[in-house]
Amino acid sequence: MLGSLMTYCKEEDGETLELLYRTYKNKMFYIAMKLLEDSAEAENIVHDTFLILLEHLERIGDIKDKKTWNYIVTILKNRCFDWMRKQKYYKYADDKENFNVEESLDAKENIFKNHLEEEIIIREKQELLIKLIMNLKYPYKEVLYLQYYNELGSKEIGEILSIKPDNVRKIASRARKILKEKMIEMGYGR
Repeated sequence: MLGSLMTYCKEEDGETLELLYRTYKNKMFYIAMKLLEDSAEAENIVHDTFLILLEHLERIGDIKDKKTWNYIVTILKNRCFDWMRKQKYYKYADDKENFNVEESLDAKENIFKNHLEEEIIIREKQELLIKLIMNLKYPYKEVLYLQYYNELGSKEIGEILSIKPDNVRKIASRARKILKEKMIEMGYGR
């Protein structure tokens, strides 16, 4: 499969593609198999995902970075979901091992360093928010993740998820509303 991918690749991108392929191919195949339960189709989806990655190599920074893996797995899962919809078969698999938000959280909210109690409250809210995001259904979870953790805009998210940018904004707004309501129910916020 790598050989056929290299034919689509610019010469200067060959090394990056090969490193991506060697680093993530097996993990990608495992996820696709878990979702599709069809090895031939899983391999096709992995190949298709690499073709998409070829078009967007400029978005990939450090290959070993968690953001890179999250970006790849989001594209892969969406290609799997597209295939399942086309087959009139939909099996939603919540793959928490590949959506590890905790590792990608920034420590930007460390404003209250001298106030231990306030820090603990902030951490509790972050952990609760992570759990709530993890429990959102498709496409809410993916849109929020791409928007806030991969820092992508509506247009880029739309390209990845194959939806219009206006729909991305509506989905994000609805997801934030759902999260806000759940946080209020749990005693956080107004």
